[in-house]
Amino acid sequence: MTSRPERPTRLAFDAAAAEAHLARVDPRLGRVMAERGPYAPSSAAAPDVFHSLMRAIVYQQLSGKAAGTIHARVLTALGATEAPGPHAILATDTDTLRSAGLSANKEASLRALAAAAVAGALPDETRLADYSDDDLIAAYSAIRGIGRWTVEMLLLFHLGRPDVMPIHDLGVRKGFAHVYGWDELPKPKQMEAACEIWRPYRSVGSWFMWRALEPVAVSCGPAPSAP
Repeated sequence: MTSRPERPTRLAFDAAAAEAHLARVDPRLGRVMAERGPYAPSSAAAPDVFHSLMRAIVYQQLSGKAAGTIHARVLTALGATEAPGPHAILATDTDTLRSAGLSANKEASLRALAAAAVAGALPDETRLADYSDDDLIAAYSAIRGIGRWTVEMLLLFHLGRPDVMPIHDLGVRKGFAHVYGWDELPKPKQMEAACEIWRPYRSVGSWFMWRALEPVAVSCGPAPSAP
């Protein structure tokens, strides 16, 4: 069994307007967007933030294939095929979750997330638009095993926020060095300063830094006709 298929991210902004703005303020990024566009992030088809964070915990520091296998085993251990609730996690004993492939730290993190959900300590998912990015980063990263990067990925790929700048992401830093001709990877603070001109659409610029590292398909034109 594999992980769930991905779905296009439902964006909270006009992507075409964002690309037009970025092309004006940063012509080099504009060339990358013209070659690699359009902006089209996608995320695993988690039904809500709770399950997106649950999946993120399972996937931490693992390859996609291995993480997908463990994620499927965890769902089975919880008696679910799609979206187990927090009560199901809290009702499942440690040995059962560990036997599904979770490390001790990940098992504890899942329980902490579930306990926060049951206690009503998570932001109201019906009012997420009322929360700033910083509010959500502070709220979710207070939970054991969920760091700033994990919440930034949630904001960018699950919630479709426009101005997320994951300055600690290695792929974004590598892409930036490649696009802008830096000999060394930029430090996070250097990334933050250099990408200020991307506001208020730093999510878009960041996504294209990942894309910049991917191979470009080369068209050889139509096959020659037979003589």
